Amino acid sequence: MQLKPRSNFSTRPGFTLIELLVVITIIAVLAGLVISQANKLMADGRKLQVQVVLKDLRSAITSYQVDYNRWPVNPSLLSAAAAGQDIQALMTDENSGIVGALTTLTSSSAAGGGGGAVNLNPKGIKFIDLPIARNGKFGLVNAQPPYKLVDLWGTVYYVLLDTNGDLQVANPDLTNSDPKISANAISPPPKMLPLEVAIYSWGQDLKAQTPDDVVSWRSK
Repeated sequence: MQLKPRSNFSTRPGFTLIELLVVITIIAVLAGLVISQANKLMADGRKLQVQVVLKDLRSAITSYQVDYNRWPVNPSLLSAAAAGQDIQALMTDENSGIVGALTTLTSSSAAGGGGGAVNLNPKGIKFIDLPIARNGKFGLVNAQPPYKLVDLWGTVYYVLLDTNGDLQVANPDLTNSDPKISANAISPPPKMLPLEVAIYSWGQDLKAQTPDDVVSWRSK
């Protein structure tokens, strides 16, 4: 019986150029989705960290007010407010006195306007624990007191206080650049927030009243 000679060529099918391009395109799309989702998760995580600080700050300020029956603010700033109106948003910097009053890291805080030094926490109560900032971000900044408190992006926090006693503060959402926040037809923002203390951060873009602001009065 005569045997048939073996073929030197394989009959296995291969990928065409079009098939390879389709596979590469799919991989690129999937990689883009993964990276996008990872960036979103990281941004959400940073926002959550700042929201925790806002919550702790608000609680500390409220506790101070209960203990001292006044706000942890330099008297000269309070006296500068227009009669019958709340004081304008205060920054957690060296001038407001808020950080020193809540942490007792300094025995006195410089009063704005050259009014001298004022001891805002004579009982020496520690209302909040705050970390020292690393590379000027997320914590207390300055080599020595008085300190200022900054967020994850190196910007101070802004504090709204009900200094006129009407149990409400102006709502910053009204001037937000995002119409979904400032002019929401379904759930429009109120002119006043029914709060005694409201705190916010400018967020990653370092701009006031923009969509990425981190605020204490809403979850998003």
